[in-house]
Amino acid sequence: MRIVAYCRVSTENEHQLESLQNQKDFFDDFAKRYNHELIRIYADEGISGKQMENRVQFMRMLDDSQHNLFDMVVVKDISRFARNTVDFLTAVRELKERGIEVQFLSNNQTILGNSEFILTIFSAMAQEESANLSKRVKFGKKVNASKGRVPNIIYGYDKIDTFNLTINPDEAAVVRRIFDMYCTDGYGSRKISNTLNETNTPSKKGTRWTPKTIRRIITNPIYVGTLINNKIETVDFLTGKRQAVTEGESFTHPRPELRIISDEQFNLAQKQMIERQKIYENKNPGGRYSNRHIFSTLIKCANCGYSFSRKTQTYKNTYYRWRCSGNNLFTKDFCPNNFVIDELELLEHIKEYLSGIIANRHNFISNVIKEYNVKYKSANDGIDQKALLKQAEKLNHIKGKYKSMYANDIISIDELKGKCAELDGQITEIEKSISDREYFTLKGDKLEEKLQQAINDIENLLSLDEYTNADMRKIIDKIIVHQNGEIYIHLKVLSDII
Repeated sequence: MRIVAYCRVSTENEHQLESLQNQKDFFDDFAKRYNHELIRIYADEGISGKQMENRVQFMRMLDDSQHNLFDMVVVKDISRFARNTVDFLTAVRELKERGIEVQFLSNNQTILGNSEFILTIFSAMAQEESANLSKRVKFGKKVNASKGRVPNIIYGYDKIDTFNLTINPDEAAVVRRIFDMYCTDGYGSRKISNTLNETNTPSKKGTRWTPKTIRRIITNPIYVGTLINNKIETVDFLTGKRQAVTEGESFTHPRPELRIISDEQFNLAQKQMIERQKIYENKNPGGRYSNRHIFSTLIKCANCGYSFSRKTQTYKNTYYRWRCSGNNLFTKDFCPNNFVIDELELLEHIKEYLSGIIANRHNFISNVIKEYNVKYKSANDGIDQKALLKQAEKLNHIKGKYKSMYANDIISIDELKGKCAELDGQITEIEKSISDREYFTLKGDKLEEKLQQAINDIENLLSLDEYTNADMRKIIDKIIVHQNGEIYIHLKVLSDII
């Protein structure tokens, strides 16, 4: 049976990534024991299991399941698959509808019950375990917050331990300079961030200064010696939604030894910020609406990689234009791309491009398949699968000899481990080459079907009277804009294939 495996670890620390490797070894052993053909292992690293849409490899597995690339998905235990009962059942049912079996394996590699009722119980238990863990973490954070826990990273200070900071003299001088520029010189947060970047003033993480960072500094009372904890809490452990706590729920700790700014200057800064917000009618300082507009986060700068941001201009009529946020925030010294795109013109360009694909669908499909085959062939030129299998067999034979040498006290256990680890690495590379070759061959067989589905989605999009960001994202992966005005549209289906 053709099988694929899914595994996941929820953090990126060394122990968890070692656990990920153990899971991969587990599936290799399972496939060999039951004589299955292991097509691919989908592995998400450093990802939570609470929401499946955040797991790239998990979503790729569901996408590949539409193309008859495998017959069964195996997962070591239910908590690795999903900690959200709704997501869990949705994914299982989606796979079952395509004739794909889902098996969850216990630690001794026996198969758990496969009835939906039993699976629902196990999934609910995994979700409850995640909920309880979230409660324990939340409780621990609240206890530490009540005791005066300090932030892990905050500009102007160096952390000593969980409850203590010390003032960093160099950074404190920059904090004072920020307040002076804001209160005395009348600079806005953007001009301050540009000034700091132009003078090569280092930030805490070594990244460029942004207006949002400046606003956070100006509004943080820690700079007048007041530490406020528990201002925001997670209200839904599944979605990660956070909100401000009700009045009286936060903890205020006087810390006079942390003062950098006088009360008078801090209060003046807060007053000026409110007045400036009223002037510019800025109802959401520092806020972001990543999917608010039709092209939000879809348009990328070819020079700096930053997304384009939307600007409204009114002259007789109202116009919406997009420009590079890297150029806009950090000036031309950071990014020279000052090309401005008219929203309606870009939309017409996209519609014309997509209409051209529909009108020449047969050429489009044949050209993509040809490109895929050329790329696949070039990547596998000179690969002799029989020779690879023979080489892997030879390496396993050498491993056996080293084990015999250890059994006869010719080499030590450390030498045996070192030799076997080196050979295992070579064997893994060979098996991966063989697996990838078979996988891409299977995927190529279903290419035309996937492209036809993409064309149907394009036709549905073009039939709409109005378009949303979600509509665009179904078809378009990204739009790359060069400073000379050249625009390249990358279709989602091609990004997944080529």
